[in-house]
Amino acid sequence: MIAQGIKNFFNSLKYFFTPLGTIALGFVIGLSVLLPGLSASVDTLVAEISRILSETQIDLTALKDSFTSAFYALDWNDPMEAVKTMLSYDWLTTTINGCIAALVESSEAFAVPINAAVAVFVTEIFTYLIVVVIFLLLGVIGGFFLTKWLVRRNVAKRALWKYFLHAFIDGVITATLVAFCFWLISVWKPSVFVTTLSSILLFGFIALFEAYVIHGWKKVKLIKIVNCKNILLLFLTDMIVFVLAAALGYIAVALTNQIVGAFIGVAVFEIAFVVIGLNAEAYVKSIAQKTLPLWESADGLRLASDQS
Repeated sequence: MIAQGIKNFFNSLKYFFTPLGTIALGFVIGLSVLLPGLSASVDTLVAEISRILSETQIDLTALKDSFTSAFYALDWNDPMEAVKTMLSYDWLTTTINGCIAALVESSEAFAVPINAAVAVFVTEIFTYLIVVVIFLLLGVIGGFFLTKWLVRRNVAKRALWKYFLHAFIDGVITATLVAFCFWLISVWKPSVFVTTLSSILLFGFIALFEAYVIHGWKKVKLIKIVNCKNILLLFLTDMIVFVLAAALGYIAVALTNQIVGAFIGVAVFEIAFVVIGLNAEAYVKSIAQKTLPLWESADGLRLASDQS
Protein backbone atom coordinates (compact mmCIF):
# COMPACT_ATOMS: atom_id res chain seq x y z
CA MET A 1 0.00 0.00 0.00
CA ILE A 2 2.83 2.40 0.87
CA ALA A 3 4.73 1.89 -2.38
CA GLN A 4 1.49 2.17 -4.35
CA GLY A 5 0.57 5.45 -2.61
CA ILE A 6 3.98 7.04 -3.21
CA LYS A 7 3.89 5.96 -6.86
CA ASN A 8 0.38 7.40 -7.25
CA PHE A 9 1.54 10.75 -5.81
CA PHE A 10 4.53 11.20 -8.11
CA ASN A 11 2.56 10.01 -11.13
CA SER A 12 -0.19 12.51 -10.32
CA LEU A 13 2.22 15.47 -10.25
CA LYS A 14 1.85 15.58 -14.03
CA TYR A 15 -1.49 17.28 -13.35
CA PHE A 16 0.25 20.07 -11.38
CA PHE A 17 -0.85 22.84 -13.75
CA THR A 18 -4.53 21.86 -13.42
CA PRO A 19 -5.05 23.11 -9.84
CA LEU A 20 -2.52 25.90 -10.37
CA GLY A 21 -4.44 27.04 -13.44
CA THR A 22 -7.83 27.08 -11.72
CA ILE A 23 -6.36 29.01 -8.76
CA ALA A 24 -4.79 31.54 -11.13
CA LEU A 25 -8.08 31.83 -13.04
CA GLY A 26 -9.98 32.49 -9.81
CA PHE A 27 -7.40 35.11 -8.81
CA VAL A 28 -7.59 36.86 -12.20
CA ILE A 29 -11.40 36.95 -12.08
CA GLY A 30 -11.21 38.36 -8.56
CA LEU A 31 -8.75 41.04 -9.72
CA SER A 32 -11.09 41.94 -12.60
CA VAL A 33 -13.63 42.88 -9.92
CA LEU A 34 -11.15 44.39 -7.44
CA LEU A 35 -9.23 46.78 -9.70
CA PRO A 36 -12.18 48.63 -11.34
CA GLY A 37 -13.99 48.73 -8.00
CA LEU A 38 -10.90 50.06 -6.24
CA SER A 39 -10.44 52.74 -8.89
CA ALA A 40 -14.06 53.85 -8.52
CA SER A 41 -13.73 53.90 -4.72
CA VAL A 42 -10.60 56.06 -4.91
CA ASP A 43 -12.38 58.55 -7.19
CA THR A 44 -15.33 58.63 -4.78
CA LEU A 45 -13.01 59.17 -1.78
CA VAL A 46 -11.16 62.02 -3.49
CA ALA A 47 -14.42 63.66 -4.56
CA GLU A 48 -15.88 63.32 -1.05
CA ILE A 49 -12.80 64.80 0.65
CA SER A 50 -12.73 67.65 -1.88
CA ARG A 51 -16.37 68.36 -1.05
CA ILE A 52 -15.68 68.29 2.70
CA LEU A 53 -12.74 70.66 2.30
CA SER A 54 -14.82 73.16 0.34
CA GLU A 55 -13.95 71.92 -3.15
CA THR A 56 -10.23 71.86 -2.39
CA GLN A 57 -8.38 70.14 -5.21
CA ILE A 58 -6.38 67.12 -4.04
CA ASP A 59 -3.31 66.10 -5.97
CA LEU A 60 -4.15 62.46 -6.70
CA THR A 61 -0.59 61.76 -7.82
CA ALA A 62 0.80 63.10 -4.55
CA LEU A 63 -1.74 61.01 -2.62
CA LYS A 64 -0.68 57.94 -4.57
CA ASP A 65 3.03 58.67 -3.93
CA SER A 66 2.37 59.11 -0.22
CA PHE A 67 0.53 55.80 -0.01
CA THR A 68 3.26 54.09 -2.07
CA SER A 69 5.88 55.31 0.40
CA ALA A 70 3.90 53.80 3.26
CA PHE A 71 3.56 50.59 1.24
CA TYR A 72 7.32 50.26 0.70
CA ALA A 73 7.96 51.10 4.37
CA LEU A 74 6.55 47.70 5.32
CA ASP A 75 8.98 44.89 6.05
CA TRP A 76 8.93 42.99 2.74
CA ASN A 77 11.63 40.62 3.96
CA ASP A 78 8.62 38.76 5.37
CA PRO A 79 6.09 39.10 2.50
CA MET A 80 3.25 37.21 4.19
CA GLU A 81 3.44 39.35 7.32
CA ALA A 82 3.68 42.52 5.21
CA VAL A 83 0.56 41.57 3.23
CA LYS A 84 -1.24 40.69 6.47
CA THR A 85 -0.36 44.12 7.91
CA MET A 86 -1.32 45.97 4.72
CA LEU A 87 -4.74 44.30 4.61
CA SER A 88 -5.57 45.13 8.22
CA TYR A 89 -8.33 47.67 8.82
CA ASP A 90 -6.24 49.72 11.28
CA TRP A 91 -3.22 50.02 8.96
CA LEU A 92 -5.32 51.08 5.97
CA THR A 93 -7.32 53.61 7.96
CA THR A 94 -4.28 55.10 9.71
CA THR A 95 -2.19 55.21 6.53
CA ILE A 96 -4.86 56.84 4.34
CA ASN A 97 -5.70 59.42 7.01
CA GLY A 98 -1.99 60.16 7.37
CA CYS A 99 -1.58 60.61 3.62
CA ILE A 100 -4.51 63.02 3.47
CA ALA A 101 -3.29 64.98 6.48
CA ALA A 102 0.15 65.37 4.87
CA LEU A 103 -1.39 66.83 1.69
CA VAL A 104 -4.08 69.07 3.15
CA GLU A 105 -3.18 71.52 5.90
CA SER A 106 -6.78 72.14 7.02
CA SER A 107 -7.67 68.45 7.31
CA GLU A 108 -7.58 68.45 11.15
CA ALA A 109 -10.59 70.77 11.29
CA PHE A 110 -12.59 68.27 9.27
CA ALA A 111 -11.24 65.13 10.94
CA VAL A 112 -14.64 63.58 11.70
CA PRO A 113 -16.18 63.68 8.18
CA ILE A 114 -12.83 62.77 6.60
CA ASN A 115 -12.47 59.75 8.92
CA ALA A 116 -16.02 58.72 8.01
CA ALA A 117 -15.22 58.94 4.29
CA VAL A 118 -12.03 56.93 4.78
CA ALA A 119 -13.94 54.31 6.78
CA VAL A 120 -16.41 53.89 3.90
CA PHE A 121 -13.51 53.60 1.48
CA VAL A 122 -11.73 50.94 3.57
CA THR A 123 -14.98 49.00 3.94
CA GLU A 124 -15.39 48.98 0.16
CA ILE A 125 -11.81 47.70 -0.21
CA PHE A 126 -12.52 44.80 2.13
CA THR A 127 -15.71 44.04 0.23
CA TYR A 128 -13.74 43.71 -3.00
CA LEU A 129 -11.05 41.67 -1.22
CA ILE A 130 -13.73 39.28 -0.01
CA VAL A 131 -14.81 38.86 -3.64
CA VAL A 132 -11.20 38.02 -4.56
CA VAL A 133 -11.02 35.47 -1.74
CA ILE A 134 -14.31 33.89 -2.85
CA PHE A 135 -13.07 33.45 -6.41
CA LEU A 136 -9.77 32.10 -5.10
CA LEU A 137 -11.64 29.53 -3.02
CA LEU A 138 -13.77 28.61 -6.03
CA GLY A 139 -10.55 28.15 -8.00
CA VAL A 140 -9.11 25.92 -5.26
CA ILE A 141 -12.30 23.86 -4.99
CA GLY A 142 -12.74 23.59 -8.75
CA GLY A 143 -9.09 22.59 -9.16
CA PHE A 144 -9.43 19.96 -6.48
CA PHE A 145 -12.40 18.22 -8.08
CA LEU A 146 -11.01 18.54 -11.61
CA THR A 147 -7.65 17.14 -10.49
CA LYS A 148 -9.41 14.36 -8.60
CA TRP A 149 -11.33 13.41 -11.73
CA LEU A 150 -8.13 13.31 -13.78
CA VAL A 151 -6.17 11.33 -11.19
CA ARG A 152 -9.03 8.86 -10.63
CA ARG A 153 -8.94 7.78 -14.27
CA ASN A 154 -5.48 6.32 -13.64
CA VAL A 155 -5.79 5.30 -10.00
CA ALA A 156 -9.33 4.02 -9.33
CA LYS A 157 -11.70 4.47 -12.24
CA ARG A 158 -15.40 3.81 -11.59
CA ALA A 159 -18.89 4.57 -12.90
CA LEU A 160 -19.71 8.27 -13.31
CA TRP A 161 -22.78 8.23 -11.04
CA LYS A 162 -20.74 6.61 -8.27
CA TYR A 163 -18.11 9.31 -8.70
CA PHE A 164 -20.57 12.16 -8.16
CA LEU A 165 -22.27 10.38 -5.26
CA HIS A 166 -18.96 9.73 -3.53
CA ALA A 167 -17.70 13.25 -4.30
CA PHE A 168 -20.80 14.74 -2.66
CA ILE A 169 -20.58 12.57 0.45
CA ASP A 170 -16.82 13.06 0.63
CA GLY A 171 -17.20 16.81 0.23
CA VAL A 172 -19.74 17.08 3.04
CA ILE A 173 -17.66 14.96 5.42
CA THR A 174 -14.42 16.73 4.51
CA ALA A 175 -15.91 20.22 4.84
CA THR A 176 -17.40 19.35 8.23
CA LEU A 177 -14.18 17.89 9.62
CA VAL A 178 -11.99 20.66 8.19
CA ALA A 179 -14.30 23.35 9.60
CA PHE A 180 -14.22 21.65 13.00
CA CYS A 181 -10.42 21.34 12.90
CA PHE A 182 -9.96 25.01 11.96
CA TRP A 183 -12.31 26.04 14.77
CA LEU A 184 -10.43 23.87 17.27
CA ILE A 185 -7.07 25.25 16.10
CA SER A 186 -8.38 28.83 16.41
CA VAL A 187 -9.24 28.31 20.10
CA TRP A 188 -6.28 26.05 20.91
CA LYS A 189 -3.30 26.23 18.53
CA PRO A 190 -1.43 23.16 19.88
CA SER A 191 -4.46 21.09 18.81
CA VAL A 192 -3.13 21.20 15.24
CA PHE A 193 -1.10 18.06 15.98
CA VAL A 194 -4.00 16.22 17.63
CA THR A 195 -6.53 17.16 14.95
CA THR A 196 -4.16 16.26 12.12
CA LEU A 197 -3.46 12.77 13.44
CA SER A 198 -7.01 11.97 14.56
CA SER A 199 -8.52 13.29 11.31
CA ILE A 200 -6.23 11.16 9.16
CA LEU A 201 -7.07 8.04 11.21
CA LEU A 202 -10.79 8.77 10.98
CA PHE A 203 -10.49 9.45 7.27
CA GLY A 204 -8.64 6.17 6.94
CA PHE A 205 -11.49 4.18 8.45
CA ILE A 206 -14.12 6.02 6.38
CA ALA A 207 -12.05 5.79 3.18
CA LEU A 208 -11.46 2.05 3.52
CA PHE A 209 -15.12 1.38 4.23
CA GLU A 210 -16.30 3.52 1.30
CA ALA A 211 -13.73 1.87 -0.95
CA TYR A 212 -14.92 -1.55 0.13
CA VAL A 213 -18.55 -0.69 -0.67
CA ILE A 214 -17.61 0.63 -4.13
CA HIS A 215 -14.89 -1.79 -5.22
CA GLY A 216 -14.87 -4.75 -2.85
CA TRP A 217 -18.53 -5.56 -2.20
CA LYS A 218 -19.14 -9.32 -2.65
CA LYS A 219 -15.59 -9.69 -3.98
CA VAL A 220 -13.58 -9.68 -0.76
CA LYS A 221 -14.43 -9.92 2.94
CA LEU A 222 -14.96 -6.64 4.80
CA ILE A 223 -12.55 -7.62 7.60
CA LYS A 224 -9.78 -8.11 5.04
CA ILE A 225 -10.10 -4.47 4.02
CA VAL A 226 -11.27 -2.57 7.09
CA ASN A 227 -8.96 -3.60 9.92
CA CYS A 228 -6.45 -1.97 12.23
CA LYS A 229 -3.46 -3.01 10.14
CA ASN A 230 -4.82 -1.45 6.95
CA ILE A 231 -5.96 1.69 8.76
CA LEU A 232 -2.44 2.14 10.16
CA LEU A 233 -0.84 1.36 6.79
CA LEU A 234 -3.16 3.84 5.10
CA PHE A 235 -2.33 6.38 7.78
CA LEU A 236 1.41 5.85 7.24
CA THR A 237 0.98 6.07 3.47
CA ASP A 238 -1.00 9.29 3.78
CA MET A 239 1.58 10.77 6.14
CA ILE A 240 4.41 9.97 3.73
CA VAL A 241 2.50 11.60 0.87
CA PHE A 242 1.77 14.62 3.10
CA VAL A 243 5.45 14.96 4.07
CA LEU A 244 6.51 14.69 0.42
CA ALA A 245 4.06 17.46 -0.49
CA ALA A 246 5.32 19.62 2.40
CA ALA A 247 8.92 19.07 1.27
CA LEU A 248 8.06 20.13 -2.30
CA GLY A 249 6.22 23.18 -0.95
CA TYR A 250 9.25 24.13 1.20
CA ILE A 251 11.55 23.77 -1.82
CA ALA A 252 9.20 25.99 -3.85
CA VAL A 253 9.34 28.70 -1.17
CA ALA A 254 13.12 28.41 -0.90
CA LEU A 255 13.60 28.72 -4.65
CA THR A 256 11.10 31.58 -5.14
CA ASN A 257 9.46 33.48 -2.26
CA GLN A 258 6.65 33.01 0.22
CA ILE A 259 3.88 34.29 -2.06
CA VAL A 260 4.83 32.34 -5.20
CA GLY A 261 5.71 29.35 -3.03
CA ALA A 262 2.27 29.52 -1.41
CA PHE A 263 0.54 29.24 -4.80
CA ILE A 264 2.78 26.33 -5.82
CA GLY A 265 2.35 24.72 -2.40
CA VAL A 266 -1.44 24.88 -2.59
CA ALA A 267 -1.40 23.14 -5.98
CA VAL A 268 0.96 20.42 -4.70
CA PHE A 269 -1.08 19.88 -1.55
CA GLU A 270 -4.28 19.63 -3.62
CA ILE A 271 -2.69 16.79 -5.57
CA ALA A 272 -1.48 15.23 -2.32
CA PHE A 273 -4.95 15.34 -0.78
CA VAL A 274 -6.46 13.93 -3.97
CA VAL A 275 -4.04 11.00 -3.83
CA ILE A 276 -4.64 10.58 -0.10
CA GLY A 277 -8.37 10.44 -0.82
CA LEU A 278 -7.88 7.80 -3.52
CA ASN A 279 -5.22 5.62 -1.89
CA ALA A 280 -7.85 3.49 -0.17
CA GLU A 281 -9.82 2.95 -3.38
CA ALA A 282 -6.68 2.09 -5.34
CA TYR A 283 -5.70 -0.46 -2.69
CA VAL A 284 -9.15 -2.07 -2.42
CA LYS A 285 -9.51 -2.21 -6.19
CA SER A 286 -6.14 -3.94 -6.55
CA ILE A 287 -7.07 -6.48 -3.83
CA ALA A 288 -10.48 -7.09 -5.38
CA GLN A 289 -8.96 -7.71 -8.81
CA LYS A 290 -6.47 -10.20 -7.35
CA THR A 291 -9.24 -12.17 -5.65
CA LEU A 292 -11.48 -12.38 -8.75
CA PRO A 293 -11.82 -15.76 -10.45
CA LEU A 294 -9.59 -16.18 -13.48
CA TRP A 295 -12.41 -15.79 -15.98
CA GLU A 296 -13.63 -12.53 -14.34
CA SER A 297 -10.29 -10.73 -14.20
CA ALA A 298 -8.85 -8.62 -17.00
CA ASP A 299 -5.78 -10.93 -17.13
CA GLY A 300 -8.05 -13.95 -17.30
CA LEU A 301 -9.98 -12.51 -20.21
CA ARG A 302 -6.75 -11.87 -22.08
CA LEU A 303 -5.51 -15.39 -21.26
CA ALA A 304 -8.74 -16.96 -22.46
CA SER A 305 -8.52 -14.95 -25.65
CA ASP A 306 -4.92 -16.06 -26.24
CA GLN A 307 -5.81 -19.72 -25.69
CA SER A 308 -8.70 -19.54 -28.13
